[in-house]
Amino acid sequence: MYSLQGKNAFITGSTSGIGLAVAKSFAELGARVVISAVEVAQDIADAFGGTAVALDVTDSGQYQRALKEVVDDIGKLDILVLNAGIAGDVGTLEESPEAFFDKCMAVNLKGVYLGLKYGPRHMNDGGSIIVTGSAAGSGTTAPGSGEYAASKAGAAYLARTSAIELAPRNIRVNVVAPASIFGTGMMAYDEDSPELALYRNLTALGRMGRVEEVVGVYSFLAADASTFITGEEIRVDGGMCAGVTLPVAERVMT
Repeated sequence: MYSLQGKNAFITGSTSGIGLAVAKSFAELGARVVISAVEVAQDIADAFGGTAVALDVTDSGQYQRALKEVVDDIGKLDILVLNAGIAGDVGTLEESPEAFFDKCMAVNLKGVYLGLKYGPRHMNDGGSIIVTGSAAGSGTTAPGSGEYAASKAGAAYLARTSAIELAPRNIRVNVVAPASIFGTGMMAYDEDSPELALYRNLTALGRMGRVEEVVGVYSFLAADASTFITGEEIRVDGGMCAGVTLPVAERVMT
């Protein structure tokens, strides 16, 4: 188990799913944690001893005000998790509305850009920035996920650049790239759905992941145990990007 005792953490998009699970984990490991969403959710933060601020990650002015509010509350940051994101099932590139492309880029890409632009000035040297990416956009994609995958791939490249630029301050920047994870509210299919059957064939482990199987990677990257890791993407995808799975290979061969 890693210690985050005495560290200050701010997590965007953290009132549900992976973001909230990471917030709770960080608090259990000793960090002072601030969560955010478009609306203040102090009741959610109270449940684990944290605090909350309002933040629309697409708004530069809100981002700067929120960061100042966070630092005024808990002090300069040691950990910044850029987790806010959206997904959607809107059909192929030909079918999907342009508005969805704009929204994906605003939240998933610009939201990360603003965090990497304004966040570091509110951080202590030696800190850690963690971007939530996706296996879609980090080694694979699928029909109907073009906008989402492109936004996540762009965010990953922003993170790589930031890792180089912040290295003189020993601030590390890394990406966690999950596949579909139950309990996130994003592509969280029920046990009997055809989509779930698809993921059983696409992942080497034959299933979707669980939130508790993702949070440990964030804790590792936030802790001092990972101080020589920066500019990396760590996939938590059950082997989806490793190659053709056995069920798929067997069906093709037969």
